[in-house]
Amino acid sequence: MSEKYKLVVIGAGPGGYVAAIRAAQLGIKTAIVEKEYMGGVCLNWGCIPSKALLYATELKRTIEGAKRIGVTADNVSIDLDKLRKHKDDTVKRLTGGVKLLLDKAGVKIFNGTASFVSATEIEIVNGNDKQKVEGENFVISTGTTPFELPMLKFDGKNIIGAREAISVPDVPKEMLVVGAGPIGVEMATVYQTLGSKVTIVEVLDAVLPLLDADISATSEKALKKQGMDILISSKVMDSKVANNKVKVTIETSKGKEEKTFDKVLVAAGMKPNSGGLNLEKFGVKLDDKGYIVVDKKMQSSVKNIYAIGDVAGGVLLAHKASHEGVVAAESIAGGAETADWKAVPYAVFTDPEIAGIGMTEKEAQASGRKIKVGMFPYRAVGKAIATLASDGFTKIISDADSDEILGIHIFGPHAGDIIYSGTIIMEMDGTAEDLSRMMAVHPTLSEALMEAAMNVDKRAIHIPN
Repeated sequence: MSEKYKLVVIGAGPGGYVAAIRAAQLGIKTAIVEKEYMGGVCLNWGCIPSKALLYATELKRTIEGAKRIGVTADNVSIDLDKLRKHKDDTVKRLTGGVKLLLDKAGVKIFNGTASFVSATEIEIVNGNDKQKVEGENFVISTGTTPFELPMLKFDGKNIIGAREAISVPDVPKEMLVVGAGPIGVEMATVYQTLGSKVTIVEVLDAVLPLLDADISATSEKALKKQGMDILISSKVMDSKVANNKVKVTIETSKGKEEKTFDKVLVAAGMKPNSGGLNLEKFGVKLDDKGYIVVDKKMQSSVKNIYAIGDVAGGVLLAHKASHEGVVAAESIAGGAETADWKAVPYAVFTDPEIAGIGMTEKEAQASGRKIKVGMFPYRAVGKAIATLASDGFTKIISDADSDEILGIHIFGPHAGDIIYSGTIIMEMDGTAEDLSRMMAVHPTLSEALMEAAMNVDKRAIHIPN
């Protein structure tokens, strides 16, 4: 006889476990199914472990750069074994914390792979064990998986994805990163600092091509400054593995060239984990890429089945998944909350850090609005000069008629922390004038955001307008 719950969540990543905890808080009898590890990709192979690695490599670069102000240290190096242990300990602590939170909330945890038997029942397979669980409602939070390119098939050793890269099995002498999106540039930064000679190949015409053009251009310069080779408007045509080397043919604007690398990291996008759930058997609608189609309550075309996070498409961000999890849980409990956010921030943890929210300048122009743009360089901020953080800028795009902020983009240290104030003001329909009137603590890097807001109307104090 199968167990029965009012809500069953499939996938215990940052969307799923948050949905389960919020549902339990609302008095809903809840279960969650996870096929591998608590915390999903984000906690185990993505957001968290990558930041542990990026922090260590940033420290190395900071110490080496501090010679400029008289702080010297000879032969700065990173012990890979200790770095891996720090990463693994961080992951273990956080994933253990997720399980504890679920237990304390009274959420029943099932281990195994789920598939739907009907719209109200799933089968969970764990090795040779099978069991059925009934649910009045389901929240699908199964995430995404890296794309495998036909000319670069993963072998887990020479041609790898982010999951293998995050384990830092070794530091290759020559490394190719295919894809200059956030995952690609973050892992390129890690391996370049650890000692690899990194080449990035990007099929589109910019590094971080979906970001604001000023951010993309400045980021490319920063990566090249670290010693990377970057080939934009280029693509890998084929590859061959022999003697633990990968020989690739790359087509560039100048023609084809052959290069050999010790390791290739493919970071060319993600695909939804919607297959294998048997969703098509009872009418759950998918888009042409396999993402589950949902409304603003995160409800699919089948009224008792919801989908959140990466598998539901849109911007693939862990914090967005968590907020969608809350919306789904509250919708199931009868609430009126919807996933109708005006402001969804992002961050890319390169060096310097990048963060943003809202429209790029190109998108704002394409919307047909008249716009105003304010920019302010970190080099005009006292804290930035004092702390060797002067490479960077803030940029604000506003509507020329209403002064409503349409987009905020930051390139510089602590950008991911500073952007939160932008999230608040945009979510509250704030204007550049509003932001310019809000005090930033002196001396802090957040002053650059305040002054960019002032520069929208060309009245910044610490730069000529």
